[in-house]
Amino acid sequence: MGERVPTAAGELTRRLGRIETAPGSDAEVADRILRASGLSLHGTVVQLIRSALDHLDLAGRDTDPHEFAHPTLIRSAVTTAATALWLMAGPIDEQRYRTLQFGYRDQVYRRQYLETSRAGLRECAVADARGAELLAAARTVRPGLSERSFRTIDSDSFIVAQAGLLMEPDALGGPDPAMEVPTQWNLLSAYAHGRNWATVEQGDRMDSAEVALAVAEAAVARLERLSVAR
Repeated sequence: MGERVPTAAGELTRRLGRIETAPGSDAEVADRILRASGLSLHGTVVQLIRSALDHLDLAGRDTDPHEFAHPTLIRSAVTTAATALWLMAGPIDEQRYRTLQFGYRDQVYRRQYLETSRAGLRECAVADARGAELLAAARTVRPGLSERSFRTIDSDSFIVAQAGLLMEPDALGGPDPAMEVPTQWNLLSAYAHGRNWATVEQGDRMDSAEVALAVAEAAVARLERLSVAR
């Protein structure tokens, strides 16, 4: 893998840090409307992309890749970068809704953590109240929305497949992203979960890292476009 992956990840990190949301841009409009909810499309997307690049940087610095741990790092990078792309897809109302839904799911997971950590009733009540606030905000986008529908967010596998469809056809320099991105993610997922079949499949994990970089680059490019004033 050499220095290619950490170098490219570092370049994308710097590029991400230079993005400024211009007044009147789609990202600024989305965040202006989301402000009352305490969420930000830009902030959520940046955190997801930073997570992807952080995992790729570490994976690229491993000169003796571990059979299972190394693919798991790359899988996390694909997942988070794909989620960033998914959040930014569609018109502004859809981006707002997905940001609210992602934030709501974050509260659901936090509530589960609070329960298992035996937190006090007050902490759990605060988490519940925050979830209710986000549901109310989502209902301004989709009137009549049920909590069950709002809670049911798309699966990681679906989001990764959507990311492949959202990428430019030549993003991987040959292979079709719509096919290659979910294929690589499925193989990486098998390693991440210690599945037997992964160890007998022919797969180039260097290619997987390149795929992850391409998904992250697509997410950075999408945020750049959304941040430019119309």
